[in-house]
Amino acid sequence: MNKILIILLAGILLRLFLAFSTIHSDLTVFHVAGKVIGEGHIFNLYDYSSDAATFNYPPLIYWFFGIFNFLSNWGIWLLKLPYLIFDLSLGLLLYKVVEEKRKALVFGLWMFNPISLYATYMMGQFDIIPAFFTMLSFYLVVQKKLKWSALALGFGIAFKLYPVFLLIPLLIIAKSFITRIKLVLIAALPYFISVLPYLSSESFRSNALFASQSSKSLYAGIQVSGGESILLFPFFLLLFYLYIWNNQSSGINLWKVFLIPLLLFFIFTHYHPQWLIWVTPFLVLDLSFERFKNLLPIFLMIITWIASLFFFDPSLTIGIFSPLFPALKNITLNINADYNFSRSILQTVFASSAFYLVFKTFPRKIND
Repeated sequence: MNKILIILLAGILLRLFLAFSTIHSDLTVFHVAGKVIGEGHIFNLYDYSSDAATFNYPPLIYWFFGIFNFLSNWGIWLLKLPYLIFDLSLGLLLYKVVEEKRKALVFGLWMFNPISLYATYMMGQFDIIPAFFTMLSFYLVVQKKLKWSALALGFGIAFKLYPVFLLIPLLIIAKSFITRIKLVLIAALPYFISVLPYLSSESFRSNALFASQSSKSLYAGIQVSGGESILLFPFFLLLFYLYIWNNQSSGINLWKVFLIPLLLFFIFTHYHPQWLIWVTPFLVLDLSFERFKNLLPIFLMIITWIASLFFFDPSLTIGIFSPLFPALKNITLNINADYNFSRSILQTVFASSAFYLVFKTFPRKIND
């Protein structure tokens, strides 16, 4: 327990330092939305969206910032602190699903992984919240509480749509058609309740409901005619669903059927830096359950992810430290390299590492 306490305190101190010493413009948009909510414009929130502050996420995250927006009175960086609730809770869930002798290791891996530290406390992005609900859903599956698991997954979907890829693995565990229908309805409930008041808003429909980033996973394809392509991510995802549907079982190793759909997404998608946190908890589980056998591909994924940051706007790298060094705010990175080719090389290394991980973790039986 002393070891866990040291990890916890050191992890919290590191998070506080990163939250204070870094800033990104994404947090400013959340601050503006939270202020609009705080002024009582709850159900016409998206009418206040503009080019300067575009509200392109589901409403639940803006409600969240509406609740905590008072913190910005003492500094906008304080808006990152409520993320600690979900971050530490996710670490606790990881702690609970592994064997006793590996608890400290898994908790330490989570507390000091660069992906969640960067995305959450440097960028100020909220992907830690759906990542928590996804992990909670997995934990509840292990506890054989399928309805609660579906509800947790539904809350994840209400913040970001990606947990919907994990709904089929959840349905496979259910033993009857009626139960599966119930699970679908339960999972859909948080999302539809939260978006229902906004469906009449043209700004919500164009900026959030049908946002362009929602279709990024459909870009990769094999053209079979002038107007027809095989979409690679849906192709491999459906292939995986069909396989596990015909090899049904349950158990702790269901982490594999939660991990693989997310890996497939990243293999075939031009992803935003903060999105990689979606898969990070399951990579931590992989390192634990597989005794670090897959350390090399995971290491390559992280290294290429870090390198790819320098091909985005400088505000995501050097400029993010402008609270400490204001001169960095408007700095430009003059990288003398073929931009598209360099990005392609990084994505190739990332995708091949992730695909190898899919192959290595692919369940020959769902309970293997």
